[in-house]
Amino acid sequence: MTDVSTDGTQTRTVNGRAGSAVDAARALFERHHITTVQFGMTDLDGQMRGKFVPADFFLDSIAPRGSSIPNIVFGWDIEDTLMDCFTLSGWHTGYSDVVLMPDLTTLRPVPWEPGHAFVLCDVVHTDGSAVPVAPRTVLARQVARAATLGYQLTAGYELEFYLYRETPETAAAKGYRDLTPAAPGIATFSLNRHSALEHVIGAIREGMRACGIPILASNTEYGAGQIEINIEHADVLTTADRVAIYKNGVRRIAEQHGYLASFMAKVSTDAAGSSAHIHQSMQSLAQPARNAMWSGDGPSALMRHAVAGQLATMGDFTALYCPTVNSYKRRVPGSWSPVAAVWGTDNRTAALRAIANDEAACRMENRLPGADANPYLALAACLAGVLHGVENQLEPPAPVLGNAYDGDAPPLPRSLAEAVDALASSTTARTAFGDAFVDHYLASRIWERDRHREAVSDWETARYLTRI
Repeated sequence: MTDVSTDGTQTRTVNGRAGSAVDAARALFERHHITTVQFGMTDLDGQMRGKFVPADFFLDSIAPRGSSIPNIVFGWDIEDTLMDCFTLSGWHTGYSDVVLMPDLTTLRPVPWEPGHAFVLCDVVHTDGSAVPVAPRTVLARQVARAATLGYQLTAGYELEFYLYRETPETAAAKGYRDLTPAAPGIATFSLNRHSALEHVIGAIREGMRACGIPILASNTEYGAGQIEINIEHADVLTTADRVAIYKNGVRRIAEQHGYLASFMAKVSTDAAGSSAHIHQSMQSLAQPARNAMWSGDGPSALMRHAVAGQLATMGDFTALYCPTVNSYKRRVPGSWSPVAAVWGTDNRTAALRAIANDEAACRMENRLPGADANPYLALAACLAGVLHGVENQLEPPAPVLGNAYDGDAPPLPRSLAEAVDALASSTTARTAFGDAFVDHYLASRIWERDRHREAVSDWETARYLTRI
């Protein structure tokens, strides 16, 4: 439905291909008895925004022509507070429409909501040109850049989250404090603990499988009620689509089983953080079956350039990997989360972990993103970093041996404020993502930073109220 040119520009098309795609959608609806279609996109914070419509109206109207939605979807913060600080969206625009154009290659039934189907959308202006701040467009443009060099990046996701025996209502009533975890205590990789939660974890795995999201494994993690589920690798756009749908689905399936799921990076001071580790490999478009990170007897020059590029851009792009104030509470020494842009071979204390035992498994793992990262923007940052290294033939520094927390490498940004400053001064980011996106995203993170600066925390009240 949506064509992407070599520069990542998206245009609306209604042609023979679109007609055949609509016919295929109609057949899918008949097979799965679909009566309702959910369609949408992620905003900057990764929240899914969109609409529900009857299936026949979707086929007749939305699929071929798209659906209008106010540009305010890129002007709200995570609590739907209006951020009037953008060029694209604001009172000066009259909050005019943009268009959600369904990408029918992402259409699938929603097993946990019988009779429903879901499809992801690209976001375009009414003239058909791409909205440059839409996260899926940001990633698509990096994919197009890679294609001009003859490569694609594939990625798998390891995503952690917490399960609570709560509802949104009970959590709010408790002030989001002292929530009851799905299981008590820490029991990492415990089969017994996993079995006790299999009624909900198994439902998540099966729901994802049934909607075309292949799951490799699930396990209990290092926090009470913390779970990790691994999503199989695919090209980065497919992976981002899967993760966006997955996070939405996990919340819904958990709710149906009496649980509240949270992808917050650090749910409490004493709890383990939740990460989104991204495993990446590269393929030549001319030889897609081969891992281009392997040269025959070890890691290739391409892998060295990719590692070097991701390390070189990690500080500049931290705001995309770690988008919230809370993201930085996860990243402290001894937390399994990186604090400096260093790499090591099979080293989980480093920001980049290189795994290079054989061609099939040769890859690098970016351990910086939290579970709160928007998957499109985190993967766009990964790919832009790789391309920076490949285009400039960068070579990585020496790998870290042993405990990376003991090293003296310059730290990555330690707060959202520092990450904003790094992104604001980055010419590399503007070259990779364009001024329109960087300016819009910066404004949104500055807004988030300032809301935190103005808020009085429970910690401050307890520390100072009776003592000052």
